[in-house]
Amino acid sequence: MGAPHPKAPWVPILLRSAIAAVYGGLTIFWQEPTLSVLAIAGGLYFVLTGLSLWRMSALARSCRVPQVPGALLVAAALYAVAGVVVALTQSTTVFAYVGGAALLVGGLIEFAFWFRVRKDFTPARDWLITGAAAIGAAALMPAFLALAESSHVRALLGVSGGSAVIIAVVLAISGLGLRHDASLAPESDEPSKAVN
Repeated sequence: MGAPHPKAPWVPILLRSAIAAVYGGLTIFWQEPTLSVLAIAGGLYFVLTGLSLWRMSALARSCRVPQVPGALLVAAALYAVAGVVVALTQSTTVFAYVGGAALLVGGLIEFAFWFRVRKDFTPARDWLITGAAAIGAAALMPAFLALAESSHVRALLGVSGGSAVIIAVVLAISGLGLRHDASLAPESDEPSKAVN
């Protein structure tokens, strides 16, 4: 039932997938979202995404992948700060720009490190898609502020939630695959050998 050692790479992947899935599901099924729903749910999503990236940073550090832990900590901090700001200000403009900035920087970090470390760090293999989904949402969110003010909340939830659904699905497939591979591999102290 999965690798018994604490360095199993599927744990932070599935954590982020679950966070994104809950937020994405909320954005899909909430019938009449209000500004409070956008601010609190979006704020929690950003803070918890930051937490999951912090966990991924710790894994990258234990795998001795250069530059990735620091970059992931920057993204984690940016997501966490954006989440707090979004939740406290409860403004569609702040959500679009501050949340969009967190998604943009986080997506660019993932995208850049997908090119650099995907062969050395198993979780980075998903970062092309997750990075692109975050960058796409970041680019679209401010554009939706040009719509009628009454549709801002729904539009922002739709864009950020759509990105979250894509991230959740990609990471769930990856994390569950890695978990299965880890359960078949002999125990190892080295995380890369637990899944390869």
